[in-house]
Amino acid sequence: MKALEQGSSLARLLETIVCESLPTVVDVTVALGILYWKFDIYVSITLLVACSSFLALEVFTSRWKVELRRQSARAERREARVMHQAIQGWATVSYFNMFHFERKRFGKTVDTKLVAHQRWSIRDTSIQGAIELMIPLTFTILAGMVIYNISQGRSKPGGFVFFIQYWDSLIWPVKWLSHDYRQIMSDLIDAERLLALLQQKATVVDCEEPHDIRDVEGHVAFEDVCFAYDNRKTTICGLGFSAQPGQTIALVGATGAGKSTATKLLLRFYDVTEGKISIDNHDIRDITLDSLRNLIGVVPQDPLLFNGTILENLRYAKPSATFAETIEACQATSIHDKILTFPDGYKTHVGEQGVKLSGGEVQRLAVARVILKDAPILVLDEATSAIDTHTESSIQRALDAFKNRRKRTTFVIAHRLSTIVSADQILVFDEGKIVERGTHKNLIARDGVYSGLWSKQSRA
Repeated sequence: MKALEQGSSLARLLETIVCESLPTVVDVTVALGILYWKFDIYVSITLLVACSSFLALEVFTSRWKVELRRQSARAERREARVMHQAIQGWATVSYFNMFHFERKRFGKTVDTKLVAHQRWSIRDTSIQGAIELMIPLTFTILAGMVIYNISQGRSKPGGFVFFIQYWDSLIWPVKWLSHDYRQIMSDLIDAERLLALLQQKATVVDCEEPHDIRDVEGHVAFEDVCFAYDNRKTTICGLGFSAQPGQTIALVGATGAGKSTATKLLLRFYDVTEGKISIDNHDIRDITLDSLRNLIGVVPQDPLLFNGTILENLRYAKPSATFAETIEACQATSIHDKILTFPDGYKTHVGEQGVKLSGGEVQRLAVARVILKDAPILVLDEATSAIDTHTESSIQRALDAFKNRRKRTTFVIAHRLSTIVSADQILVFDEGKIVERGTHKNLIARDGVYSGLWSKQSRA
C-alpha cells in the first residue's frame, strides 16, 4: 500500500520533465543565443560550460546520496507497515494488552525513518550548498568577460547594465536544471518499489487463446493433480476424483491436509504442477479467468466484508441484484430479521472487515452473498463454523434448496462432520492425498480414518 502511495512520485517525475525541465532547456538555449548576439561566442561558451558544470556536479554527487534516499524510502514503508498492522489487528492488541509494545515498536520505526531522512537531508543540503557556491563564481567570470569586451571596444558600456539586469533570468534556468535532476533522482528512488511491482509477472494468466465458458452442467474432474507451494515439499500429490452435476462432494481431514488448496486450484489462484482440472471436459487453464471465476461461488473460511453498508456488501456478488432478491437471500440464511433490528437496517455500516458484526453474522451474510451470485458451482469452506446449531440447520436447508434449484455442484470443506452426512461423496484427505472415499454409511462401515473422526465427534 505504501509502495503504491509512493508511486505518486512518478506523476511528479513526469510533471518535472514536461513542465520544468523542457522549458528550462529552452530558456538556456535562448540565453546562449542572446549572449552570443550581445557579446561574443566566448561568453556564450562560458555559460554553456557553467551549465555543464552544474549538471556534472549534480550527477557526480548524486551517487553519495542515492543509497541514503533509498534507506529513507524503505524506513517510511516499514513505518507504514507497522502502523497498518497495529490498526488492523487492534482486537489482538487489545486481547494481549500490547498497546505499550505497539507504541514502542511504532516509535522505533518513526525514529529510524527520521534518522534516515536526516542523514539524507544533510547530504543533500551539503551538495546543494556546494552548487550554490558556483553561482557567484559563474557571475564573476561572466562579468569579467563582459567588462573585458567593453574595454576592448567590442561591446558598449550599456552591455554591462544589460548583463546585470539579465543575470537573474540567466542563472535561474541553470539552477533549475540541477534542481530538476535532483528531484528526478529522488522521485525515481521513491518509486523503485512500485516500478518493481509493475514489472512483476503474474504466475496465473490466461493462455494465448483462451475461451469463455458459460451454461455449464457442473461436471468437475481432478485428474492426477499435483501441486506444491514450495518445491522442497509437495502439498498435493496424485489427487483424482470427479463430481457429477448436482452432486455434493465433502472434503474432510486434519488441518493442513490439502482440502482448501484443492479448492484454490479449482479457482486458479495457483496452477497445478502436474495433472489437470476440468469443468465439463474443459481444462480450466484453457478457460478465461474471468469466466471461470464467474462460474464459482465461494464462502471462504474467513469471509471478508468491506467497509460499507450491508446492502453494498451483499450486492458485491451481483451489483444488478434487486432489493427483493437481496432480502430473499438474507431470509434464506436467517439474517434478515437480525438486520431489521439494526437502527439503519440494510444501510448499516459494517466497519472495516465487518468489525461491527459478530462472526456468525458475517458468515451468514457471506452465505447470503453467494446465494445472490447464483453460480452453478459452489465452494463452502467451513461456511457455518461460527454459527449455532439451530441457525446452521436452517442455513443447511436453505443451501440444499438452493443447490437443488438448478443442480449445483457443491464442494464442502467441513470439520464438523454432521454437516456433510448427506454428501454424495466424502473425500478424506491426509498429507495431500485422498486416503478414503465414499458415502457416510460406507466410510463408517469401513472403520477407517473417517470412522475414527466420526466416533470422536460423536462422543464429544
